[in-house]
Amino acid sequence: MSTLTIKDYENAIALVKDFISTAPKEIMPEIAIHNGHIKNPGISDIDLIFVFKDDFLLSEYFLYMFSKKMESLEHKALFFHHPPHIYPLSSINELPYMTYNPVKELKILKGDVNFVASETNDYQNILNSFEQIHNRIVTLVSLKHSDKKNIYALLLTGHSMIHTFNCLKALGSDLNIQDFKNLQIVEDARQNITSGSKNISLDYDKLCLGLISEFSILLNWLNSFLEKKIILHFSKEKDIYQYDNNVFFININSIKKDLKFKYNNNNLYIEGFSWQTLCLLENYFYDENNYITIFDDYKLHDEIKKRKEFIKKIISFNFKNYNSASGRTGLHPLVRNNRFNWLARQLVTT
Repeated sequence: MSTLTIKDYENAIALVKDFISTAPKEIMPEIAIHNGHIKNPGISDIDLIFVFKDDFLLSEYFLYMFSKKMESLEHKALFFHHPPHIYPLSSINELPYMTYNPVKELKILKGDVNFVASETNDYQNILNSFEQIHNRIVTLVSLKHSDKKNIYALLLTGHSMIHTFNCLKALGSDLNIQDFKNLQIVEDARQNITSGSKNISLDYDKLCLGLISEFSILLNWLNSFLEKKIILHFSKEKDIYQYDNNVFFININSIKKDLKFKYNNNNLYIEGFSWQTLCLLENYFYDENNYITIFDDYKLHDEIKKRKEFIKKIISFNFKNYNSASGRTGLHPLVRNNRFNWLARQLVTT
């Protein structure tokens, strides 16, 4: 693992700024943002957000040209673990409100944005955290069962727990981060890499399972929190929920504190997610004739509607640019890939 410095990252960002200042006008973004801080050189990546007008159609070409420009970077794979995020202009002013991206974490590289809020509120915090926890757990299960051990992906996914932990703290959680021993292992490993250590010894499979267990603790806390805000949810769906192409949540009407998972015919079945998951998904995507939700806190209902409109803006842009709902926004509203595409098609036609 290479030893990198903050200066190396600054040079990479300078190359990004050069690219967006000299790009052909047809693919020049309206806004460019560097999201987050470089806290662990050598393991931290550079998260970029590019923003285009809603009728822009050349996202794939832009990403290709960006990738070509970055080829000159010696440590490109370390700086950019994933391609940049791309958002439509109509949605970007809501970004800190809808996601855990406070304005203080967003460094504007190009353009100007009048954000509607400097950070998320409690209700969007609930919804965003809920979506992220599901995504992280499924990612960790996939990492655990992959033939290739991807230590960088494992450390990045594990490190993301800190964001979720802080989100739940803001909601009133009394959980103690020191009790999350597997997260501490991740943070120690990241620090060792930053310090230049070449030999990082980890029990990969054990760490995957440990992080899944700790994300489950966060999920259980959030489920209990949500339960106080929803009196009743009735669904016409069965006791199984398709989350991804080959990922299914089963027995979601049963109360279980621990997650269990198994593979059968290349499908992954996870038990331990609950009715709250289906409730929010249906409120995002389904016609109200298919379910009934009675809210104790009606403000949550209003905020779900706002999030639904935010999702619609993004998937409309994504379908035009990638012929898929996911696009390059990192958006996983309790569903991914082909299942997300199908539900999103229904949403944008309503």
